[in-house]
Amino acid sequence: MQPISAVIPNRDGVEILRRTLPPLLQELSLERDEIIVIDDASEDDSVGMLGREFPTVRVVALERNVGFGAACNLGFERARHDLVLLLNSDMEVTPGSIALLAEHFEDPDVFATGPEYWSDDPSKPRPPRGPTDWWPQLGAPAGGGLFRRDKFLELGGFDPLYYPFYWEDVDLGWNAWRSGLTIVYDTRCHFVHLESATIRKLYSASYVKRIRARNRCFFGWKNFQSPWLRRRHSLSLVRRALGGLLRRGDASDLLGLCDAWRHRRAIMRSRRSDPALRTDEQILADSCTSLCLLLSL
Repeated sequence: MQPISAVIPNRDGVEILRRTLPPLLQELSLERDEIIVIDDASEDDSVGMLGREFPTVRVVALERNVGFGAACNLGFERARHDLVLLLNSDMEVTPGSIALLAEHFEDPDVFATGPEYWSDDPSKPRPPRGPTDWWPQLGAPAGGGLFRRDKFLELGGFDPLYYPFYWEDVDLGWNAWRSGLTIVYDTRCHFVHLESATIRKLYSASYVKRIRARNRCFFGWKNFQSPWLRRRHSLSLVRRALGGLLRRGDASDLLGLCDAWRHRRAIMRSRRSDPALRTDEQILADSCTSLCLLLSL
């Protein structure tokens, strides 16, 4: 297996890291590999704990909060190796999973590969098995997966437009497919997800929904070239906003749409103008993603 740089963005995850770092250390050899924690201005004892309990882990301590995407980008810049394992601080690797993911990089067109994500709640159902052991997926495996460092940096990494979280993974995946690369979802292995413990601890549920709605708007306005897809996307945004308000009295989607609208001209100016190797329709077809699924994220 090629040497791997593991990059972990962290904010106030001192107890989570105590659980997720030991399994990672068992899977990597720090004589060959490396682990980098990008601490996003934590207010807890994350940095101090890492220095005391995990001295072999490299820590980059930021003085101000930059958000998930920017913290990941910095980790890729600091990484020494060609393969980067990106992990949320609340994601736990399992034995043999990293080696299985690394096998896919024999194909030079593979940009990233991710495993199944299993909840640590045993009552939650496992993802259904597909017809094969792996298949294409649209979004980059930002929660936990392997990436080619050089391609990540060439694509510009995660767009800070989506600060502080959500939809930056779909945006990066879309750009990878647009550039002729592929992303693989491998069901032979899994990581254990500690149920978004970090986001739930730091942000209210209404704020998370509002940001997700805003960034859903950003994604379509920035990326869709097809007039048909742009019309479908706009209709979906309006239906979701009005439906949430009228049926559930929930204004989160409407507020997110309003937040996005204020930045619409800037988003439109950020649209890529370089030639695409896949059209919008080809991206959806090659990544085995239905438009309904994409617009429901």
